[in-house]
Amino acid sequence: MVTVSVEPRSQNRFIEALRRFAAETGQTMKDAALEQAALVCQDAATFTPPLPKGGGRGLSKAAQTAGDNAVAGDIRKLYVAANDRNSNSASALLTNQLAYATKTGDRSMFDKVIGKGTLQALKGLSPIMRKIANDQNHDRAFNKAKNYFNTTNPVRTEYGQGFITELRPPHNRIKANFGGRIGKNVRPTKVKMLVESKGDLESYIKERQAMVGYIKSGWASALRSLPKPVINGVPKDFGVDLLAVAWINRHASSGLGMSRVSADARQVDVLVRNNRGNVNDIAVDAGVIPLVVANRMKQMKARLKHLMGTNFKNFSK
Repeated sequence: MVTVSVEPRSQNRFIEALRRFAAETGQTMKDAALEQAALVCQDAATFTPPLPKGGGRGLSKAAQTAGDNAVAGDIRKLYVAANDRNSNSASALLTNQLAYATKTGDRSMFDKVIGKGTLQALKGLSPIMRKIANDQNHDRAFNKAKNYFNTTNPVRTEYGQGFITELRPPHNRIKANFGGRIGKNVRPTKVKMLVESKGDLESYIKERQAMVGYIKSGWASALRSLPKPVINGVPKDFGVDLLAVAWINRHASSGLGMSRVSADARQVDVLVRNNRGNVNDIAVDAGVIPLVVANRMKQMKARLKHLMGTNFKNFSK
């Protein structure tokens, strides 16, 4: 959960500055606070990962692409397709599967691997393995494999042998061990797991990529829950850039965000919250709150400098 609040160095001075801000923009104190709260939501989504290279621009298409690439990269650290002809690891894993099948006498697994016809097409096979793979007589191929693998010790994955058909459970378990994301240059398992086809693997990657933007969407739902500030008697929309981003707002029904507003003649209190905004310390690691607060102060001062002219010095204090 991430809750954004601003604690000014001097509350009295800040309140006086906010009164000036409200007066110059034709707003009440409550409406001035609502405007800034809406923009806080937009800033928080902007600075929350995924982000493109160089940071910022967290509402851009480039940010979505960065998120999609991160998801795909994590999944490909775990799985390889058996029919991926360009993968050396696929041939090594299939060879390992054959070794395990012959050492344990699992003829059905052996026939399944050979029968798929993928070994013949894969690069990186040894000459003997290629002969075994090309032998159409599976009884003879099985006996050849038993002799060939007689002194080998095949590696057994943490998830057993054979092809993985349910990719989500191992993926969820492994990424949970790494706090939700698998770091760069990290080898999460001893050996990768085999998926029967590239189509199955790509389908799963697309399924998980559809969740990109989910964390940011909490800020969009918090923004939607806020009353609109009124300027010169007209309700105004702020944070509209966030609400226009399709890959974030496709998760609009998530309900991750909320707001709370209370105001009287002396005090205004506006709270915005994203209940998943700091999952696995994503916001802390990215420094989201300091960036949001610094940007709001900068932008509010810039707007007042334009509106207030010489009176701006009193605000900047």
